[in-house]
Amino acid sequence: MNFKKLYLLMAASLMLITAACGNNEEEADSGAEGDEETVSYHNQFTIGPPRGEDGDETEVDETIELPKNPENVVIFDLGVATTFPALGIEESIAGLPKGENNSTLSDELEVFESDQYQNLGGLFEPDYEAIAEIQPEVIMLHGRQSNSEIIGELESAAPNAAIINVSADSNNYFEDVKANTLFLGELFDVEDKAQELVDEMDNKLEEVSSNVQGLDETMLFIQTNGGDISFHGPGGRYGFLYEELGFTSAGEQEGEGEEETSNHGNQISFEFIAETNPGMILVMDRGAAVSEGDATSTSILENDVTANVDAVSNGNITELNPTTWYLNAGGYGTAMSQLDEIQTAVDNAAE
Repeated sequence: MNFKKLYLLMAASLMLITAACGNNEEEADSGAEGDEETVSYHNQFTIGPPRGEDGDETEVDETIELPKNPENVVIFDLGVATTFPALGIEESIAGLPKGENNSTLSDELEVFESDQYQNLGGLFEPDYEAIAEIQPEVIMLHGRQSNSEIIGELESAAPNAAIINVSADSNNYFEDVKANTLFLGELFDVEDKAQELVDEMDNKLEEVSSNVQGLDETMLFIQTNGGDISFHGPGGRYGFLYEELGFTSAGEQEGEGEEETSNHGNQISFEFIAETNPGMILVMDRGAAVSEGDATSTSILENDVTANVDAVSNGNITELNPTTWYLNAGGYGTAMSQLDEIQTAVDNAAE
C-alpha cells in the first residue's frame, strides 16, 4: 500500500469533515439569531381622530409578537408604568412623559424622577425627537395617545417599534390591571413575581369590597375642577367603584353623550348633592392634577345648601389623590393605592 497516498486521502477527508462541522455551527448560530423568543399580545383599541377634531375612528384588533425582555421601552400609560417597579423591571423603561418638573408623576412613580429615565414631554404632546433617539423596541400607549396624529408621529419617529395599547378598561378595571401585570411578568421573565402581586391584589380586593358592601351608606363621587363640580356614577370613568367594589351610588349617571359621561362625568349643583343626600362623599380634584387653575378645597362642598347632607354633617368627605386617580390610574401600584384610599374612606364612614 502507498502510505503517502493514504495519508493525503485521510488529510483531505479530515478537511472536508472539519469544513462541514463549521458550516453546521454557522447555520445553528444563524438559526438561533433568527429564532428570537417572543410573547404574543392581543392589541385591541380604537384609534380616534386628532385631539379636538372630528373624524373617522379605526378599530385595531390584532395579535402582535413582542420581543422578550425588551431593553428600551417607551411608556405613555403612567398607570401601567407603576407596575414596572412593583415587578422590579423599571430599568427596562427608557422614557416616559414626566411633564414639567415631574408634574405628571404620582408617588408611585417617584423612581422615574431620576435623569436615568428620559422625559418624553406631556401626555398629549410627546417629544418625538427624544423618542427617535431612543429607538424603542416597544411603545406602550394609553387612551390619551390613541389618535391618528400621535400614532402617525410615533411610527415615523420609531419605525421599528411595536406600538400597543395597554390602558385598563374602566368597566373591567381590576381584572385588566391584573391581566397587564401577568403579561409584563411573561414579557420580562418574572412570572412568579407577577403572580405574587396578583394574589396580593385579589386579597386586597376581597377585603375592601367586603368592607364596602358592609357599609350602610350611599356614596357620591365628585370631581372638582376650578369652580365646577361633576358627578361620576355607575358605568362611568370610575364605574369600578360600584360594579367591582360594591358601592351604592347616591345619584344616577346621566349625560348627552357616552364619551362625556364616562370621561368627565356630569356637571351638578349643590342642590343635587342635597337632594341625593349621600352618606359619604369621595372628592377628586381634577384641576390640581392637570394644573389648569388653582386646587379646589373640599370645603367648597360645605355650605348652606349642603349643611344637612349626611356626609357633610358627619364629616364623611374623603379627598382622593388627584394624580393617582386622574393621571396615573390603571396599573398595579396606583390600583393598590386606590384601594388603600377607599379603605381609609370606609373606615372613616364606619366610625
